[in-house]
Amino acid sequence: MKKIFLCLIPFLFIACASSRFESQFSPVYVTNTSKFAILPPAGMEGSIDKVQRMTMKFGEQSFDFDVYVISDPQQLSMTIFNEFGTTMGSLFYDGVQLDFDSAVFPKNLKSEYIVADFQFCLYKVHELQQALSKIGVDFEVSIACKEDGTSEETRTLSKKGKPISKITKTFAANAPDATESLKSIQYDNFLRGYSYYLAGEE
Repeated sequence: MKKIFLCLIPFLFIACASSRFESQFSPVYVTNTSKFAILPPAGMEGSIDKVQRMTMKFGEQSFDFDVYVISDPQQLSMTIFNEFGTTMGSLFYDGVQLDFDSAVFPKNLKSEYIVADFQFCLYKVHELQQALSKIGVDFEVSIACKEDGTSEETRTLSKKGKPISKITKTFAANAPDATESLKSIQYDNFLRGYSYYLAGEE
């Protein structure tokens, strides 16, 4: 089964939202001063309806999860479960409503951060560039094609030349679309000190 992506980052240091922030949702602090408003589902590039395997590292800790994701221009829906099939949490986002329920993850884990990381990896480049430029964050993309027909897309977030995070996506050759050909994602957040790796399987 092909597996793509999802990330869950336990930010224990997330700041509170400002009442002047122009969003009905809490801001995501890409840096300590740059506040990102999560985008509507319409910004999704393609669609996903699959189970994914995620390995996340935060400091010295490492976690493995299976996540069933439905994501398209109407919604983002996630169900998180462990290797025994026990449900550990769920998330739903449709641009109007954002619900996250989990008996396992920290109470101060804000669902906006889960949505934001998902968007940085898989949402349309021009929409991310436009939104991030408004808060002083650069979003650059490069694509490298290999001789075997596979390719790599690198997405980099930075501010004033200082790297914030890097996303490297690997694509297989001869797939019908980018969503189906996505084989793996490596996400490194240099500022917050976490990373994750997701690999697809046949």
